[in-house]
Amino acid sequence: MKPIPAEFRHNRWPLLGSAIGLACGVNAYAPVSSMFLRQLEREFGWTKTAAAASLLALPLMALALPLVGGLLDRYGVRRPALASAITLALCLLLLSMMNGSLSVFYGLFLAMMVFGCATGPIAYTRNIAASFQTHRGSALALALIGTSMAAMLLPPLLAGVMAQRGWRGGFQLLAVLALVGGGLAFALIRDPVQRGEGTARLEGLTLRQAVRTTPFWVLCVGVLLISTAAFGFVSHLQSIVEERGLPAGSTPQLISTISFAVLVSRLVVGSMLDRFPPQRIASLALLVAASGFSVWWFSGASTGLALVAALLIGTAIGAELDFLSFFCARHFGVRHYGQIYGCASIFFNLGIALGGLTFGLLHDASGHYENAVVFAGVLLVLASAAFAKLGHHTHTPIETNQ
Repeated sequence: MKPIPAEFRHNRWPLLGSAIGLACGVNAYAPVSSMFLRQLEREFGWTKTAAAASLLALPLMALALPLVGGLLDRYGVRRPALASAITLALCLLLLSMMNGSLSVFYGLFLAMMVFGCATGPIAYTRNIAASFQTHRGSALALALIGTSMAAMLLPPLLAGVMAQRGWRGGFQLLAVLALVGGGLAFALIRDPVQRGEGTARLEGLTLRQAVRTTPFWVLCVGVLLISTAAFGFVSHLQSIVEERGLPAGSTPQLISTISFAVLVSRLVVGSMLDRFPPQRIASLALLVAASGFSVWWFSGASTGLALVAALLIGTAIGAELDFLSFFCARHFGVRHYGQIYGCASIFFNLGIALGGLTFGLLHDASGHYENAVVFAGVLLVLASAAFAKLGHHTHTPIETNQ
């Protein structure tokens, strides 16, 4: 039996705290958003378009990420993340009390995404990137498993609560989880800056210097292509399944398969990033995901082939945040990780919005989703080529810990 590496022994509790914080943070809402929207539509008579318009808060929230990242770089993660968790819980409680006004819903939803964003990857991956060097890819993958576990476990738990107490009880459950998860994360994680850890770990480029480098823009474009392809497909999955003539119960099965693929891909890809040239691993993983769209194209009405396709496509959905976190720290250091990650995250969230819009436009133009599926596969091939160009470690430390 191999001994546990020293990096994991010394940082096991902060790693657990980061995973818990991510599992109970603002990202926990996305996988269950449709459960709330369906009930709100029925109770208040909202149209699907009106309810889904709240998701436009994602790109708006992304604009605040560089500012939030700067605060995390300056003050550390623990206190901002705890304050963000408390604010997130407050917004969720207020959502549980609303009376059906769309303007109130939009306002609270936007506030939840903006003020709760420090409970997401921009915060909890920062300390992991600073505390791990040799096993950084594996550590980031383990931390981000928190979001995967939430996506797998929260829907059935939430369904039971909402069956008894409706959507109001659902929002209240999420509020409790935000408080509990934020409190546990605060107790378990540590801020390397405050602990005075080695200066090499806290060196790196400034945001101004990072945006002048080729790797920054290659990374941003690559993340944009991945999120556009992957989330465009997922956001229209129910309609795509119906168009293919697959059995009515196929969608939940496909969602579960994708969630499983996300979990596995994070572990496997994260470990491989530490052992092999990371740009090649990223490129290969995206080609595997692109092959999933090829399988879907030829699957017809075969449920088995559709499940294989979902398994392959899930590789991209599981790996994009791993790539963003890993390559930000690798190429630009961790001194200003929050700001740089925040700017790159704008492209990730923009891709989520563009994906749903593009799939809808391509469907409306042709009357089917076949062209959209091909388009998504092409985007992943282009993303694979982009990550292959990232090359070797390039960041030059310019600052030391004061």
